[in-house]
Amino acid sequence: MTCTTVMFANAKGGAGKSTIAFLSAIHFAATHDARVCVIDFDRLRTTYNAVRRFAGSGVQSFYLADEHGEGHRVAPDAVRAALDTRRASSDVLFVDTPAGFPAGTMVPAVAPDAIFVPVSVSDADIMATKAYLPELENAAARVAELTGVRPRIILVPNQVFGDEHALRIRDAFRGHSVRIAPALAFSRALREVFHFEPGDTNIASVFLEDGGFFRWMSAEIFALRQMRSRQG
Repeated sequence: MTCTTVMFANAKGGAGKSTIAFLSAIHFAATHDARVCVIDFDRLRTTYNAVRRFAGSGVQSFYLADEHGEGHRVAPDAVRAALDTRRASSDVLFVDTPAGFPAGTMVPAVAPDAIFVPVSVSDADIMATKAYLPELENAAARVAELTGVRPRIILVPNQVFGDEHALRIRDAFRGHSVRIAPALAFSRALREVFHFEPGDTNIASVFLEDGGFFRWMSAEIFALRQMRSRQG
């Protein structure tokens, strides 16, 4: 079956890209018989380092950057080559990108099947995401020209405090060619997933508290895999 690639992106830092990429990869690996690899472009290597401790469970991590340690400056051809190598030994790639990741050049290089865009209810997040979406939409169109398949762009309302906040995010993005994911509710546990706790009890508590969202995410990615399989 063809490798499926999912990407987490937003021009603004602190939107929740790394947290959602990390937890989604761990959840998918735990609930599906699949080879999972997480690609981290961020020079801080937050996701890369967090995933490394799950290598024994079959989840691999790979840090991708230029000679200066800057992930967003890797040449597109080098990105394509590196990801093709990882795809050969993986079923699903989870690609975590840093703030300001240049969609116009890098999205076609990554060639994702879906782009998840976390956004909170804050004005700063909404405004930055609305400014970034046209760049993502143009990049998705370019991927379609190159591969014949247009990546899905899926907004993820993140750290919302209730239905009113989730609806505000939905209303803010009406008219854009994007899907809206189920909202991920505000949780202190989500802010504590990157430090080590014996038995990974902090991660288990997130899956207990927000299991519905991560089950949806895993089901969405599995559906993408099925679609990719039918397309050959």
